[in-house]
Amino acid sequence: MGCGRHAQSIKHSLYPHPVRVFMPTALLVSCAMYRHGTARMPAALKAAGFRVFAIFPRNSLLEFSDHVDGRHTFDPGMPVDDLTVTAARAAAQLHADIIIGCEESAVQVLGSAGRLLERVAEDSADAHRLRFLQGWYGGVCWEEERSRCVELMAEAGIRTPRQVLVDPRRIVPNDLSALGAPLLLKFDGSSAGRGVFLASDARHATELVTELEQMSAFPGGRRVVAQEFVRGRAASVSFCALGGRMLEGFAYTVLQHQPEPFGPASVIELADLPDLMDMARRMVELTRYSGFGGIDAILPEDGGPPVFLEFNARPTQTTHLGSLAGSDLCRAMACALKGAPYEGAFGRTSGKAVALFPAEWVRDAKSRYLTAAHHDVPWTERRMTAAILNITPQLNPA
Repeated sequence: MGCGRHAQSIKHSLYPHPVRVFMPTALLVSCAMYRHGTARMPAALKAAGFRVFAIFPRNSLLEFSDHVDGRHTFDPGMPVDDLTVTAARAAAQLHADIIIGCEESAVQVLGSAGRLLERVAEDSADAHRLRFLQGWYGGVCWEEERSRCVELMAEAGIRTPRQVLVDPRRIVPNDLSALGAPLLLKFDGSSAGRGVFLASDARHATELVTELEQMSAFPGGRRVVAQEFVRGRAASVSFCALGGRMLEGFAYTVLQHQPEPFGPASVIELADLPDLMDMARRMVELTRYSGFGGIDAILPEDGGPPVFLEFNARPTQTTHLGSLAGSDLCRAMACALKGAPYEGAFGRTSGKAVALFPAEWVRDAKSRYLTAAHHDVPWTERRMTAAILNITPQLNPA
């Protein structure tokens, strides 16, 4: 597979301590340099009783976590197939109980295990390792199939925005007029507001499509949809699941985005939203999902049921906040993997505002939420906090 030299040091760098069999083992796989939510995962997992190992790019934020038991770093230019096999070999050597792809790119890397199986001998050691990886990441990559995910939920009777598949070479305003105004253009694979465009009306949307086509901005092989713009409050659920059963979760509404209008949340308010929790539970059941994840939705102005927007099949930037919300996602997962009892709270905490670090500080250094809300600074991880401050230009003018 061409990745032996990358994997030879795994046993020594990832596995430095004797096994404590009563502690579940988590293997984090990250491809991002500066994803804050990823960097906060080891502390949350460790507090829940996991042994934590990680594979990540050299000099990324995970380097500064004090809660990683063993690590393997790689150069950002490492071939994807080599990284997939490296992760499979590490998972086997560590007897990992769960493999966590921390971002969209990492999920794609792990999801290529099935393709690589076709290139190795069926009874080889690497084949067995890749099958284990495929057990966690062998299904649909929902990050790349966002429009189909909306269709799946609509077929299940869950309220979704109306949408129309866009052909950049044939689209005309009449094709989109039924969606009303304004409306959205979305690429499959969009994330953190990237790949989402607001159009004032159908004519503006077709002009945007033409401009993007001329700029070759449409990602190859991905669907593009025009989608109804639903007015209301943005809301989300962060959850953990195993075998299509939601183990624990908590809901919140979004008070501020960074950047506006479609970027990730920078301030949230925990909320008791049973309808939204039921939507997340249904999503997990339909996809037979296992792992940490989240859904985004709108609480519409018309007072009707929540409107499903998208499914994030990976940890979200709020996954580590479970204990603060009274719904500890990492502990629920640890108990499930150990076969220990756990009684889920499912988001009963309500009214607590949380300013996410460093997003809200970046959005507005004088924001009232920095003092009025719980400011989610990793005070117990001083190296992590210093690293985030150093790499965030808005917080480090020098």
